[in-house]
Amino acid sequence: MTLRHIKASHMLNTAVDGFSVLVEHESNALENLLASLRERLVVARKARKLSELLRDQIDLLPDTQARLRRDHTIRRQLLLGFSHDVRGSIGI
Repeated sequence: MTLRHIKASHMLNTAVDGFSVLVEHESNALENLLASLRERLVVARKARKLSELLRDQIDLLPDTQARLRRDHTIRRQLLLGFSHDVRGSIGI
């Protein structure tokens, strides 16, 4: 195996590893989204009046916003790390 093939193999492994971490994060983010939707439905079913439904759903907004911000921050960090790792593996 030549040095060129070793570098290409290393770059490919780095890309696949980084991509798998991104996919895992997105999968977890989707699972969290579904759990949040289930929670919203449970809360909505308990509401007796429209005003109660709206109040309860509004009460859930801060948690939703925090989750979305956290997922976005993690996604950005993963993408930056992925970019850094790929560049490092190709010598940029």
